[in-house]
Amino acid sequence: MTTKRRTPVARVAATAIALMLLAAGCASSRPAAPPQPQAPAAPELRVGVTLDSPPFVMQEGQQISAVGIEIDFAKRLSHDLRRPLRVIALTWAELIPALLGGQIDVIMSGMTITRLRSMRVAFGDPYMDSGLSVLIRNRLGDGFTTPAQALDGTLRIGVTRGTTADAYISQNYTGGQVFPYLSNSDGVADLVQGRVDAFVTDAPMVAWFASAHDGTLRPLLRPLLTEEQLGWGFRPQDEELRAAANASLANWQADGFVDRTIKRWIPLYKAR
Repeated sequence: MTTKRRTPVARVAATAIALMLLAAGCASSRPAAPPQPQAPAAPELRVGVTLDSPPFVMQEGQQISAVGIEIDFAKRLSHDLRRPLRVIALTWAELIPALLGGQIDVIMSGMTITRLRSMRVAFGDPYMDSGLSVLIRNRLGDGFTTPAQALDGTLRIGVTRGTTADAYISQNYTGGQVFPYLSNSDGVADLVQGRVDAFVTDAPMVAWFASAHDGTLRPLLRPLLTEEQLGWGFRPQDEELRAAANASLANWQADGFVDRTIKRWIPLYKAR
């Protein structure tokens, strides 16, 4: 029996196959490369709001998500900080406790900067001038032309608890009954139904509610009962976040974003 001799080409092919199998065996015996570390995800920017504070924050129609001036600001701030946005709806009375308790990072809900609040909350730079005005039932409005005149009578006045309107009325109104409410929407609903005669709140909200109930309610806007400024609230120790928000706000004011946003929601209201 004769043995078939391999040709040079066959010997080369056999050698190549052997080398490939050896390389594959060596590769399989090597330890896998460690996974590359991934950059940690940016933390959420948790924004606390009150949903019945139009035109600052509200639910429009059947929408689940909130809309308004502050929501537009929150979206832009989230983009600037490169942090995903999470809007957390709370009652007005819950906002500051939630901030100080760490449940939210910032209050963006049309909050007035006051001395008492500043003892607990570190406010950013103001973004808007405001003040208190009066929303009155249309049938009573003919007797008054200014907010101050309405408070000289004996009207039944509604306010939202814990607001600057609540503090102002408790100190300055002695003519009639005062009805405190848990929310603006509750107070305005009673005003529409005639259970109270007038409702005192920030001028932008007076203008908004009067527009929403045209023919039933009338705004008494000028001159304002008070002169106030609105700003965002931060924990006192969150200096880096507050500084970053102030920097963004300064840029928005320079490029007109603040003014455009306010005019989008309340076209005739003069921004800061």
